[in-house]
Amino acid sequence: MINCYADGFRKLKNSEGRFKEWLSRDEQGLLSLYEAAHIAFDGEDILDEALSFATKNLKSILLTNKNINNAFQRQIDFALLVPAWKCVPRSLARHSLDFYSDQGALLQNQKLLTFAKLDFNMLQSFHKQELRELSEWWKSIDGATNFPYARDRLVECYFWIICIYFEPKYRVARVLNAKIYIVLTTLNDTCDNFGTYEEVQALVKAIQRFLPHKIIYIHIYNH
Repeated sequence: MINCYADGFRKLKNSEGRFKEWLSRDEQGLLSLYEAAHIAFDGEDILDEALSFATKNLKSILLTNKNINNAFQRQIDFALLVPAWKCVPRSLARHSLDFYSDQGALLQNQKLLTFAKLDFNMLQSFHKQELRELSEWWKSIDGATNFPYARDRLVECYFWIICIYFEPKYRVARVLNAKIYIVLTTLNDTCDNFGTYEEVQALVKAIQRFLPHKIIYIHIYNH
């Protein structure tokens, strides 16, 4: 099978099979090459070479180029730490807002940046509201009192869901899955830190029989 995506990078090499020298001086191009090279399939050796080349030269730029824009320097630092495709979408969006805000007069479209900030803040307000609902749900079942041995991981469980889908239309799925994760975490702590062997065995059997009237299911069905 011919992979056209990887073959496109061959245009960046010279007759000796090395990446062209001018690429090492193109800071923005290097960063783009670095990000693109992470999205590779097994056997695409040219992308492995591109990643090594881009990483080496980006680090060199940080060490030797004293005139580099501070905002762009932070962008390179962030990319070397967490490539875009490995980053949580909302975290990447927040970082991008900071980067373009630091551009100042160099930014060509201030209105687009303003709109992006408004969009980010509106979506964040939706997420905060959902988190408040989850907190009220946990209080309504008196989780802190009923399960004092369990770790308080409500926010963490919700964050896991945000990493999967953050769009407003997935609100119901986010809240439901966060509750499931919280219950699973509590079950895990019950087995590890609280219940005796006999009690844990009884709990496992109840789960296997899927008895809706048991407390672990009631809190999902009724709230």
